[in-house]
Order: sequence, then structure tokens, then C-alpha cells
Amino acid sequence: MIPVNCMAERPDLCDLTAADIAPLESLFDPLTPDTWRAFARSQYITLRTLFADQQPAADLAQLALQLTKGIAIDEGGSQPYIPVGAQMMQSARVRRIIDLCNAGKGYADVAREVGNITEARVRNIERAWRQEQRALRQGKLDLE
Repeated sequence: MIPVNCMAERPDLCDLTAADIAPLESLFDPLTPDTWRAFARSQYITLRTLFADQQPAADLAQLALQLTKGIAIDEGGSQPYIPVGAQMMQSARVRRIIDLCNAGKGYADVAREVGNITEARVRNIERAWRQEQRALRQGKLDLE
């Protein structure tokens, strides 16, 4: 069994260079659907984060594409909803980001302090958290 590095922080796609993502991109042909590309990239980033020390990038890229094909077989033809909201707060990293933002730190300072995250990603996380909190306070009106 391959040991998993659970302590590593998963980078955002925008944190990777073209060379980082090249092993996966080389596997796509012009007919690869955009959804497949998005799922494969996400899985590749996660696999690189967890197994980069144990497996070559080319192997991880192949695995990401095979996992994506599995999703296509299992879920193809449907549009599954992938929730983010409350699940986000289970992440210690996200909680740290929110705590720092609530303490009045700027986005650039938060990104620097948390590490391996872009200022734009910090902004997106904080915005999603604010929207979720607002929705929890306001509830939903039954207008029918």
C-alpha cells in the first residue's frame, strides 16, 4: 500500500504551472469533454498532493484520467450537484482562513500566513462563508 501524506495542503489549480499540469494535459485529445478535463484536473491535483513522493507524475495523471472515466460511467448523462457550503467548514485550513479574515487581516496577509493559497482563493472562501452565514440567519421565505 502506498502511504498517504495527509498533512500536505492541496494547492489550487491556479497555483500550478503549465509544467506541473503537463503530464495530465498531454493525455487529453481534442474531443475530451470540458467536464472530464475539470474532474481529471481536480483529481490529478489531489493525487499529486497525496502521492507525489511515491509515484511519477505520469502515473498519477493516468490514474486521474481513469478515475474520471469511472465517474463518467457511473454518473454520465446526469448533472450531479457538488455541494461546498457547510462541508467547507470541516476543513481546519478554511476555519483558519475565516478566523484570520474575521480578525481583520487583509486577503494578502491571510494568503501569506496560511501558505500555499492565492489571495483570490482566500477571497472566494471568505465570500462563500459569508453567503452561507447570511443564508443561515435569514432563512428562506415561503412565497407561494
